[in-house]
Amino acid sequence: MKHYKAINYFLFALIFLTAFSCKKFLDIVPDDVATIDHAFRLRNEAEKYLFTCYSYLPQDGNEHYNVGMLGGDEMWIPYQTAITSYAFEIARGNQRISNSYFDAWVGNYEGGGPGDSYNLFHGIRQCNTFIENMKDPNQVPDITASERRRWIGEAEFLKAYYHYYLLRMYGPIPIIDKNLPVDAPEDDVRVKRLPVDSCVNYIANLLDSAAAKLPALITDNVTEAGRVTKSVALGIKAKLLVMAASPLFNGNTDFSGFVNQEGKPFFNQSYDVHKWEKAAAAAKVAIDSAESMGCKLYEFKQSPFELTDTTMTQLSIRQAVCERWNSEIIWGNPNSLTSDLQLQCMAPLVAGDDPNNAHMIMSAPLKIAELFYTKNGVPLNEDKTLDFSDLTAMRTATHDERFNIGEGYQTARLNFDREPRFYADLGFDGGYGICIAVQQILMKALMC
Repeated sequence: MKHYKAINYFLFALIFLTAFSCKKFLDIVPDDVATIDHAFRLRNEAEKYLFTCYSYLPQDGNEHYNVGMLGGDEMWIPYQTAITSYAFEIARGNQRISNSYFDAWVGNYEGGGPGDSYNLFHGIRQCNTFIENMKDPNQVPDITASERRRWIGEAEFLKAYYHYYLLRMYGPIPIIDKNLPVDAPEDDVRVKRLPVDSCVNYIANLLDSAAAKLPALITDNVTEAGRVTKSVALGIKAKLLVMAASPLFNGNTDFSGFVNQEGKPFFNQSYDVHKWEKAAAAAKVAIDSAESMGCKLYEFKQSPFELTDTTMTQLSIRQAVCERWNSEIIWGNPNSLTSDLQLQCMAPLVAGDDPNNAHMIMSAPLKIAELFYTKNGVPLNEDKTLDFSDLTAMRTATHDERFNIGEGYQTARLNFDREPRFYADLGFDGGYGICIAVQQILMKALMC
């Protein structure tokens, strides 16, 4: 009997503890609720939330995340290397329908390995939360009215940009203009895709709203470089409207069978020439805005050392990409670094260097080298005065060619008589290179 009583006491205690534990479990407040309650109490916390909205920007400076770098054949890497890139899997023909690479809808397989992902719909939800709270005058009491307005404009731009990115990838998309409550009816949760034209109009209007709130210029590059300005919003709007006017979205009958539940096509089936007029007008506004802020084509400034016109031209081409925050940059995406890109491309500069510091595995194939023009400004097969029939024939560089190829060096015909971009952008056997030319000039200056 004592044995049975002990069992009963044990079961009673177990039931009591289980009931208590369930009650405590059900009383737990979701993690994000507590975060939202505190995120907009002070300016400092609200700014952190704004930077969270920025954090969903694609990492375009990273070759793992930017499908445009390794998803085609402009650059290639050896198969046997250890570098892992989903973009390179696409280039090799391994893209798949289910669980596809670079899925910005769900956020799977965006980078170089498992766990590297971003979900743009999550980013849109963060932007909606930020805008809703910042529009409440009772929130963030220690912020100025002008700064509040600017931050709302930044979040509106990011919200529009994420919709634009999804539209560019998937065509018709659902517009998430506001966040739904957790207890929303099922019909409200099932947000439907909208026709392409409706998506374009929504994004364009949101970009206009953002542009009206954004600053014309970033004045503090130390702390704010990379944050959006009016010119950025107007530039993305121009790109949006050019895309909407293009044959892919403007009267594309290939998508005539792509319809919604009511049988209406997602893509407008009638070509509209006025879309090009709207795109041209938007592009003109964007250009004028950028130019008014000092944006222009980059030109390398004259150095204190004597450089040839050839060297100056090549430096202008190179530094337009390499010099930070130069005059050509309208918007520098702050969400990625290019250190890994440099690591994969760079060759060791000194014999015996640690190969982990310069992998030398990413390069342009010969096909791309052949696409550069001749010094006469035409493709290789269209030049009437220069013979490129045998690209592998060997030739020796002369004194006049010393700023492009080492004087007296013998290399392939392919490398001679090419346009400035060829010598500025490619490394090749015998290439003299800007770095070597400038290095010798500096050495001479130091010896004087």
